[in-house]
Amino acid sequence: MSLLKRLWVSVVVAMGLVLVGAFAVSLMTARGYFEQQLRAQSSDGAVSLALSMSQQTKDAATMELLVTALFDGGHYRSIRFIDSSGKVKIERSQPDQPEDVPGWLVTVLPMDVRPGQAQVSDGWRQIGLVSVEAARGYAYRSLWNGVLQLGSLMLAIGLFWAMAVSALLRWVRQPLAEMAEQAAAIGTGQFRVLAEPKVVELRSVAAALNHMSERVRALFAEQAARIEALRDEGSRDPGTGLLNRACFSGELRRVLADSDAPAVGCVGMLRIADLATLNQHLGRARTDEWLMAVGKAMQASLDGVDDVSLARVGGADFAILLPGQGLDEGRRVFERVQSAITALDLQTSDAGGLKARAAVMGYRRGEAAGTVLARVDSALMRAESIDALVVNGEGVDIPTPAPGEGAWRELIEGALARHEFTLVDYPVLAGDGSLVHREFMLRLPTADGNVLTAGQFMPAAVRVGLASACDLEAVRLGIERLARSNDPVAINVAPRSLIEPGFLDQLDVLLATAGAGASRIAVEVSERGLDANLAGLEALAEVLARHGAQLGIEHFGRQLAALPRLYAIRLAYLKLDGSFVASLHENVGHQRLVKAIVDVARGLGVVVYAEQVHSSEEWATAAWLGVGGMTGPEASRRLAAQG
Repeated sequence: MSLLKRLWVSVVVAMGLVLVGAFAVSLMTARGYFEQQLRAQSSDGAVSLALSMSQQTKDAATMELLVTALFDGGHYRSIRFIDSSGKVKIERSQPDQPEDVPGWLVTVLPMDVRPGQAQVSDGWRQIGLVSVEAARGYAYRSLWNGVLQLGSLMLAIGLFWAMAVSALLRWVRQPLAEMAEQAAAIGTGQFRVLAEPKVVELRSVAAALNHMSERVRALFAEQAARIEALRDEGSRDPGTGLLNRACFSGELRRVLADSDAPAVGCVGMLRIADLATLNQHLGRARTDEWLMAVGKAMQASLDGVDDVSLARVGGADFAILLPGQGLDEGRRVFERVQSAITALDLQTSDAGGLKARAAVMGYRRGEAAGTVLARVDSALMRAESIDALVVNGEGVDIPTPAPGEGAWRELIEGALARHEFTLVDYPVLAGDGSLVHREFMLRLPTADGNVLTAGQFMPAAVRVGLASACDLEAVRLGIERLARSNDPVAINVAPRSLIEPGFLDQLDVLLATAGAGASRIAVEVSERGLDANLAGLEALAEVLARHGAQLGIEHFGRQLAALPRLYAIRLAYLKLDGSFVASLHENVGHQRLVKAIVDVARGLGVVVYAEQVHSSEEWATAAWLGVGGMTGPEASRRLAAQG
């Protein structure tokens, strides 16, 4: 029982006891009053009758007439005339049962009415004694009416008091409930500030909670800022703010290994010629400022290009990664970048004549990152020797132009209608090798025997408005897998699907068909593109919570400040982007970053997994840093080794 309920009960019980006590005292007082009145009535009746009998003739008829006249008034229970010898000469009596009065009242409140007596004389001679006892019926009827009136009044007072106490406690409970919600919200990463309650005694508590909320908010902001600083320190070039070589290599390794990334793409390098000459003319400080301006100009020229990575990989060397782009698009991108640098050079340089040499090469998923970078370095040297942009596939099979939207729509709609989609799974293992869950990814078999990955068909599905239908099909297939296996499953959902009309309603229905098995389902949303769909993510969290399913974020690492906000929507886990895991055992900066993310996430009750773990060294380092699980080639090898 809550404290307020106990207080309410104690107040009501105390008030009830007071009212019952007052009621009992009032009844006892009323009964005493009526007893006194009845005794007085009996005494007065006896005196009056004795006086009348003393003044009249003493014959029996007259005396009996006087007794009868007094008795017929109906106010007396009995009247007796007893002569001097003690013999009853005249007696009148009647039953004393009050009408319309409950018997329990007579039993509970008996009235002790003693008869009044007076001497009858004849001159100086005593001839007898009269005994008169008043009837109690009138007194009981008056007492009963008083009971009803007083009881109604007491009951009304009691009900009014109970309602008043209830209203008072509700008035007190409201700010208490708000403070309890505020404390719970702080625990879920929501930092609300309450208006000070009108209850004076609670104002100090509310002020303390508001202060704590602000302090925790500041703490989270400080932690997020520290993590972002660590990320920049480990993955950003200090001179330009662009990605550094290690982070760029990790991003390249990710797109080459991730089966859901585009199968092909472009990677290129750009080198600013005669940087040493520029340094001599401008000095180191102005050269650094110029390089910063170059980085900003390159970033501005890449606006509108999806999923692009720009890095400074050396003193005058810059690299650009364009997943899913063909060589023609790569050529256009690098031509824009070269033009932006040339224009900036003409505006700021006193040395003149500086040029940017560039080379663009195609890659195919499955290649080694070192092989691709070596090919790009070789092409860049050729570009410097011929003073022209080099664009080459170098044996990479660049796909023919993709079919139009109509063909994509027909292909995807047909596969959905015939349920031709399939799932492939990749294990997520804990540090000790036990299975955390299987991450399922959608695949689309084609008529020519090929299998398209999500990285190949999902961009087209987004364009033709079928991405949410594909995600629902993946959930349906995942639920079917639950019936055949006890392993927990994780299913990827595109961020854009969260805001598609009807998607969450259909997902709710699908999860309901899973029954108790829904607790073994996790739905993952990529961090990329999450900013524009955060409201949809909150709605998704509510749907999953209704069925006991989990919510996860994959490819995490670029929106570190959003971690407390993500926890507020009951995030279960996040998967650290593979670019931060690449060569983790060698990259001290990334080690500090991962450790900071793990510490903050652990404080929020969120588990951190690592994506794209390729080696046992990366595995051991991630486990040492507190990462709760790993996925990638190393996880698949270890699971296969377990048999």
